[in-house]
Amino acid sequence: MTSRTEFISGRTGRGAAYVSDVSGAEHDKFMRLSAQALLPLGLLAGWFIVGLSGKSFEAARAEIGRPFPALALIVFIAIAAPHARKGVESIIEDYVHDAAQKEKALLVNKWASIAVALLWTLAILLIAAPK
Repeated sequence: MTSRTEFISGRTGRGAAYVSDVSGAEHDKFMRLSAQALLPLGLLAGWFIVGLSGKSFEAARAEIGRPFPALALIVFIAIAAPHARKGVESIIEDYVHDAAQKEKALLVNKWASIAVALLWTLAILLIAAPK
């Protein structure tokens, strides 16, 4: 014979301990929106990059020098870098248990994502710049 017991949480009432406290809602919303934006941008960026294969440097440079491909590649990295940073940040927070190492890893993650985004953008601008 089993008896049904009602769990009463001290926070907000019945079953509240099993419900998210909404601390990750902003992170989740950002990750979902950026992933939705990255899908078409990733396909577009991949299309442009694959389309450059087999072309000479000058032809590829002229292709990237057009405004739409250059902007599409820059917008792709502008969204992909923070998306990747937030994803790696979640991994660090979940799996690095030492507080000092966690702080260092989060700092390195932040600056590495900024460096990659800046280098990508600079490379696109240098390639697209007219000679």
